[in-house]
Amino acid sequence: MERIAMSARFEGEAPMPAGEPPQTSPRAASLSMEAVTADGSPAGFDRATYVNHATFTSESTFQESGTFTFGDGDGELDIDTVGEGTLTPSPEPDVLHGAVIWRITAGRGRFAGATGMITSNFLLRTSGEFDERQVGIVFLP
Repeated sequence: MERIAMSARFEGEAPMPAGEPPQTSPRAASLSMEAVTADGSPAGFDRATYVNHATFTSESTFQESGTFTFGDGDGELDIDTVGEGTLTPSPEPDVLHGAVIWRITAGRGRFAGATGMITSNFLLRTSGEFDERQVGIVFLP
């Protein structure tokens, strides 16, 4: 079993939610990423992108699923929300503060057979732009 620990900063954009229930599809790319194996050596990738789909379950909660693509596309992880994410006002004007935990549901390429979880803590501006920090642990067979 191999273990990879990741921490990353992402910037992205989420279109204004629409429909009933309200839905949106956030997209983001990493600005920085550290990924190391259990012994502390580099995991072999330093960037990621994702495309997700979020459905609001109330004014302040949502469920989300999507796909992360790592490096030069040599690996992907599918994710799904554990419970519900939350999105609430922040002390800053025109900024919402959110958090979510994702479970890894599938992996492809270098991540075939992956399991694990990723947490996200983010700030969403009313313009739809967001800044996000993520921490994750991925287990590979």
